[in-house]
Amino acid sequence: MPARAPARETRTVALACALVVAASVAAAYIGGIHGAFVYDDLDSVVSNSSIRDFSTALSPPAGATVSGRPILNLTLAVNYALGGNSPVGYHVLNIVVHVAAALVLLGIVRRTLATPAAGARPALEALLLASGASLLWALHPIQVESVGYVIQRAESLMGLFYLTTLYCVIRHSQGGRSSTAWASGAFVSCLLGMGTKESMATAPLVVFLFDRTFLAGSFAEAWRRRWKLYLLLAACWAPLALQVSLGGGRSGTAGFESGVPVWSYFITQMKAVVLYLRLSLWPRHLVGD
Repeated sequence: MPARAPARETRTVALACALVVAASVAAAYIGGIHGAFVYDDLDSVVSNSSIRDFSTALSPPAGATVSGRPILNLTLAVNYALGGNSPVGYHVLNIVVHVAAALVLLGIVRRTLATPAAGARPALEALLLASGASLLWALHPIQVESVGYVIQRAESLMGLFYLTTLYCVIRHSQGGRSSTAWASGAFVSCLLGMGTKESMATAPLVVFLFDRTFLAGSFAEAWRRRWKLYLLLAACWAPLALQVSLGGGRSGTAGFESGVPVWSYFITQMKAVVLYLRLSLWPRHLVGD
């Protein structure tokens, strides 16, 4: 095994890697900050009266991308308060969210590679590999829609909360005086993710799978060590269920009220899943319009 780098050297390299990732993402997306509102942006931002005042920001309208997603709607209200309907601020915040997600991913991969299950790589080696993985993910062309298309903040912001939940669980597993704080961070991140997009529903299960694979070694041991935390994460399903039931019109945005038979819709979706898997490996012909 290579000699371990001194802690000070590792911290310096970590800061440099984080700056490279942040600067690379900003450079890739800065050219699109003046892009106009398009498609669902018009209903969810331009015509969305609920973001005009913070008192209504947590009550998004029905039948739009923001329906049943109060945290997403609240971030749009922040943008509106700062810059009205100028698209620049909305694009800038989307980029900030993507940068933050890339940095959290860097931390997740770095700490995962240091676990015995992943080979217990030396700190410097794990850091450099994690930085490469973070850059590859953050700059992959398939990410463009979730960053450049304003209302797809639903996807990127949910993704940030998803990654932050996992990162906090990893830090919690390491024990120490801040263990409780990291557990609280995982719960808050999971809860905020549930209020951003319904895909967050899988987070407690994926975190449990990660724990079993890289931290605890078995499902039984993961549950024995962190059952209280998993009950907290599972409790986040309750507000999500409430949001879905009160969202009004969310099924319409998913295709269930389009007049197409449910079985036909699911067959179409499976085709889309295969398409996205292919594009993730070979991102050619990404333009859909």
